[in-house]
Amino acid sequence: MTDPAPTSLSAMKLSPLRLLAYALPAVPIAALGQPFYMFAPTFYAKEVGIGAGLIGLILLIVRVLDAASDLVAGRLSDQTPGRFGRRKPWVLLASPLAAWSAYMIMTPPEGAGAAYFALWTLLVSISWAAITLPLNAWGAELSPDYRERIVVTAWREIATVLGVIGAVGLVAVVSNGGPLREALAMLGLFAAITTPLACGICVLLVPDPPLTTQPVAGLKDGLKDCAANEPFRRLVAAYVINGIANGLPATLFLYFVSERLGRPDLQGALLGTYFLAGLISAPFWAWLGGRYGKDRVWRWAMVWACLIFALALGVTGPQDWVLFLIVCVGSGLALGADIVLPAAMQADVVDLDELKTGQAPRTGLYFALWSVATKLALAVSAGAAFGILGLVGFNTQGGAQTDLALNSLVALYCAIPIVLKLIAIAMMRGFPIDATEQARIRAEIEVNRGISRA
Repeated sequence: MTDPAPTSLSAMKLSPLRLLAYALPAVPIAALGQPFYMFAPTFYAKEVGIGAGLIGLILLIVRVLDAASDLVAGRLSDQTPGRFGRRKPWVLLASPLAAWSAYMIMTPPEGAGAAYFALWTLLVSISWAAITLPLNAWGAELSPDYRERIVVTAWREIATVLGVIGAVGLVAVVSNGGPLREALAMLGLFAAITTPLACGICVLLVPDPPLTTQPVAGLKDGLKDCAANEPFRRLVAAYVINGIANGLPATLFLYFVSERLGRPDLQGALLGTYFLAGLISAPFWAWLGGRYGKDRVWRWAMVWACLIFALALGVTGPQDWVLFLIVCVGSGLALGADIVLPAAMQADVVDLDELKTGQAPRTGLYFALWSVATKLALAVSAGAAFGILGLVGFNTQGGAQTDLALNSLVALYCAIPIVLKLIAIAMMRGFPIDATEQARIRAEIEVNRGISRA
């Protein structure tokens, strides 16, 4: 792989103010992402009383149902005309639904059951996609430069981690290791108030590239072109596998700390340490990716994560809390690469699509497929985690656990993720788009655009 070099293209240098405004919506909507999967399933199983197996089934079904809405949202986002831009209207109009659904899922009334959980989980997923899909596609189009794309992604994902840390910290402080109901209600209220506000600021301050006059293929043809994009296929497949590897320990973190480590009082502190390490490491991984190549550095980070998860196999009880603290810090450091580098690589494979097909940038469609991949990874990890634990008789209400239940918990938390990450590493070897290749692709795109305008 050649060493990344700066491109000669006229990349727009984005000011810190615009980068901040662009990243701002990621803070409140972060509560609808990873914290939802960390706390809501456990809350609905432990305090609302829905069975773990049923929760796993609901999460899997909901992800399948809203995958179609992702594709529709991505397609419409690519084609939205008007002087307000392609992405802005979606970010602005979807924010009230996101605010409402976040509050409702976090504040179930007495007597709420599986139907309530399924309905509001679906609406959370749809509203989350209706904001994040256009927002992510928007960010990929803010700069054509290999390095600056990492910067844009890093701002957004650092804001996401800040939102996650804030959400986790709020839940930890309010619940203090006890019931989650009051803490989740406060988290839902925060998301309901701040989501429309942050989206409004973003829409006001960040430019939105206009819809080009190039032809735009139909959804069916667009999906065929995406499937024919070999670097995209490799990237998204590795991303899904690595996402499952990350989703399993994220989903089971609270149970691992309480049932395996035996220190439920440390749940909030350990979670906060994990995300703080990810926040601190993200700028470093962004710099490293710009210096040595995004795909290469991502592989390094996954190797590091495998070594760290191997340490978690040695956690057997409260006496190992220092070892598990090391695991949280180490895996958090790897998280910084996972949140920054793959999404920045996604913008590069969209360039290849435009060059090969002559279509207007179908960034929304590509990020819709990326979102489907993300949700698939989360759904498989959550569904598998709760489904398998249900089959082996794991007691989600707390209390005595069988050896089979505890061993299954350990396997799902750290052993299986290691295997999955090794598969993802192998898939990303020899990825064909580095900085030099991306600069060549962008140069040809600019030439073709000049010819089409002539």
